[in-house]
Amino acid sequence: MMITINWNEIWRETEEAKMHSNNLEFWNSFAPRFRKKVGEPDPYIEQFYKYMEAKPEDTFFDMGCGSGTLAIPFAQKGHEVFAADFSPEMLKYLKQGAEEAGVADRIHTIELNWNEDWSERDLPKCDIAFSSRSFITRDLTSSLEKLESVAKRKVCIGAWDTPVSGYERHLAKAIGYERPGIGTHYMIMGELMDRDVFPEMKYIYTPFRLTKYTSREAAEEQLRSAFSHMTAEQEEKFCQYLEEHLIYHPEAGEYHGKEMNGFWQFDHNDNSSIAFISWDVKSVYE
Repeated sequence: MMITINWNEIWRETEEAKMHSNNLEFWNSFAPRFRKKVGEPDPYIEQFYKYMEAKPEDTFFDMGCGSGTLAIPFAQKGHEVFAADFSPEMLKYLKQGAEEAGVADRIHTIELNWNEDWSERDLPKCDIAFSSRSFITRDLTSSLEKLESVAKRKVCIGAWDTPVSGYERHLAKAIGYERPGIGTHYMIMGELMDRDVFPEMKYIYTPFRLTKYTSREAAEEQLRSAFSHMTAEQEEKFCQYLEEHLIYHPEAGEYHGKEMNGFWQFDHNDNSSIAFISWDVKSVYE
């Protein structure tokens, strides 16, 4: 039996449901809070770099670079990085961070949107093109091709394996909520395999920085957006779980660079799992 799945159509339906996926105003306003401290250790960065299997002389094209989460530490390792993002505010904070880290000469910023025609731009071709937790695009097929178009040897993607923003694994397990839809990584792998690209996938497991909510009401609203099809029994368990495990902390805190005078947070620890997907561009053309 032949089963044909239109991964691009599924992708578009999923992306349309995401609140901030292509909202430039949101990402510009988020830039100051998104910036990481220069030199701040992050096991995800080191594992991503290890999985890339980069050569010392490799150049990188970092699409959706944000404020330099990977661009800056990779430049510190001696690589030349072409860092692209559609948010000018993100690029502004990246430049500041690069200056502080002493690697401004190795990072070249490019204001670039996933959804524009890259063939009309004079973009550099680098040894490795990657997108780390930033594959936020309306069109799956064309965006994969765009990454391939700026890669000499290899393409790498770090993709969330959760199906929707705000999905909380502990909560889902406690209330017996079935995983809604399929994760980003699943669709990327499906599209690539349908093209006979033969991608490889590994997982990166790192401690997850639990969300801090400004109020219990804000927490419930955000969580309900991810748990939108609960039964009456699950609804009851949902409310009970929040009552027992969502704890108020009266002390000042910080979340994504935003200062908070008191916050709500779950009392359990968690780990994030990011799918690292890579393929050799030669498999596409030869």
